[in-house]
Amino acid sequence: MTARLAPVRRPRPHIRVIPGRVVQPLRMAPWLLFTALVIFVFFALIYSRTTLSDSAFRLEEVESQIAQEEAAYQQLRLEVARLQSPERIVPLAEQIGLVLPTQVRTVEAAGVSGSEGGAEARWAEVKSILTASP
Repeated sequence: MTARLAPVRRPRPHIRVIPGRVVQPLRMAPWLLFTALVIFVFFALIYSRTTLSDSAFRLEEVESQIAQEEAAYQQLRLEVARLQSPERIVPLAEQIGLVLPTQVRTVEAAGVSGSEGGAEARWAEVKSILTASP
């Protein structure tokens, strides 16, 4: 049995073979996707951290302003207490001619009875008179 030789094909002149270029499947795509995801998460963490810090600075400013306003409120309360004190009011009242009364007079309103029924009954009568008048 003799083997026959296969015919040798000669390369065609319009087709060239470039040695060394092998087409590889896309193995880099998962790594590129993973790298992009890591970078995105990194920047998202930085953004959230800066937002949190900014909120903390604003909160500190508001707390400082609250402390200042509370101090001003306390000063105003002290000023009101000083202005309402009898030690300040009595000399001013005497300067304009106001004095303590020497005698006390009771004034009775027309249509209101004396001491019958107590204070609540008298108050009810006064209310009815006040609401009836135009």
